[in-house]
Amino acid sequence: MSTVEEFASADGLKPVAGVRRVTPAGLAAHRAAREYARDRTLAVKRIEALQVAKRAAAALGLKAAKIAMIDKLFGYSPAADWSSKDASPIVWPSNQLLAQELGLSISTARHHLRGLAAAGLIAHASHPTFQRRGVRDAQGNIVEAFGIDLSPIIMRYDELLEIALVYEREGRERRALSYQRTQIRREIEAVLVAVQRDGLPGNWQHFHARLDRLREAVASDLEQFRALIEALTALREDVEEAYRSVSQRSNLDTAVASSRQVQTTADLPSEEKSRTSTSAESQRHTAGALPRPALPTSGRKIVEARSAVRTHRSPDLSLGDDIGNVSLGLVRSACPSLQEHIPEIFDSWTELRSSGRRLCVAAAINTQVWTEAETYLGPDEAIAALAVTMQRADDGQVANPGAYLRTLVQRGRKGQLRISRSLFALADVKGASIPRKGSLPVQPYRGFPLDPITGPPGPTWCEAMRPNRHLTSTQ
Repeated sequence: MSTVEEFASADGLKPVAGVRRVTPAGLAAHRAAREYARDRTLAVKRIEALQVAKRAAAALGLKAAKIAMIDKLFGYSPAADWSSKDASPIVWPSNQLLAQELGLSISTARHHLRGLAAAGLIAHASHPTFQRRGVRDAQGNIVEAFGIDLSPIIMRYDELLEIALVYEREGRERRALSYQRTQIRREIEAVLVAVQRDGLPGNWQHFHARLDRLREAVASDLEQFRALIEALTALREDVEEAYRSVSQRSNLDTAVASSRQVQTTADLPSEEKSRTSTSAESQRHTAGALPRPALPTSGRKIVEARSAVRTHRSPDLSLGDDIGNVSLGLVRSACPSLQEHIPEIFDSWTELRSSGRRLCVAAAINTQVWTEAETYLGPDEAIAALAVTMQRADDGQVANPGAYLRTLVQRGRKGQLRISRSLFALADVKGASIPRKGSLPVQPYRGFPLDPITGPPGPTWCEAMRPNRHLTSTQ
């Protein structure tokens, strides 16, 4: 903005020449400059004012170009100006000179000066003709100056220092929380990788889904960051407890299975051997050896142990938290054809949610149906329903994707939609179509011939087989 601006109000007033745009912070800076000009008793060293100004500018959200402008303005102000009792620290470089030295255009240099004035870091000591000019005596002291006044930094020194300290303290805390978030997330991922490696049963997709949502969460302030850390800590405790519980059940089931061997009559121990082993066991206990832990060998206990494992294995697909079982990995494994339409769709949950309209265009689905899905199902469940629709349409199971998606939306409005079950079913089908590593090919069962058998094999067939057996025996 130039030094001369025209403003016209909505009431139809005539434009006024030479009026600068006023902001609360800029007005406060002008008042501070006038107050400093009346009584120049407060003194701040130039280097200290420069450091505080740059630190406060970063805390106020000013970009690097405006901070570079502060450096350049202080370069025109010698240290003696900050201790002078006769004049304020005013500099008067032209916009063209500032733009040339900073490598900017004149309009960009004006923009950065407006930003510093709006932040309350500088004030304008304007000449009646809006020129920047100054005069110094033989000793270099300012005699007369009109231009950019830096005295608001002196008057607001304590305030700017407090702003900078709070910002830097919050920055250190944010970095510490960021490191903590990364560490907790890695620990959760390590447990989930161990679960997948060991093949442990359980509703682990629910934990994957919770981790995906917490990974995509963006904390705008420290309170939200702390809440995010608490949620990740709770998830880590739940994952570790579930892993510990399932590992114990799995070890118990393995021990039970190994202890219950099928015994035939020939394998039953004789009465003498039984008495011998019993006396030997009693001698070991008498000698002080620790007894072996009792294993549940009765039929009822074995059934209870295995039913507990099956109960933990079955996922919780209740309607209230159905979307909580849906993770990004589950959608990727269940609906791989989405990458044919949008290759980067599975980079993150944010990318997946934002791809709804593009998927609708690719599948010729009316965008109004997608709007209804987002309204009634929410963004996560809506994109999951659209992914199922697209995958089944690509597989040839759905002829009208728009009608199918609308049916899912109607079921969701009635509280009857369990989209995670559809995703689990599709994931199982896709996983079954891929041969497992190390598995041997299974020959198809030929069965009986389709042609009817007219009669028993004749002697010709027997005679044809005898030479083969003879050759085999002679070899």
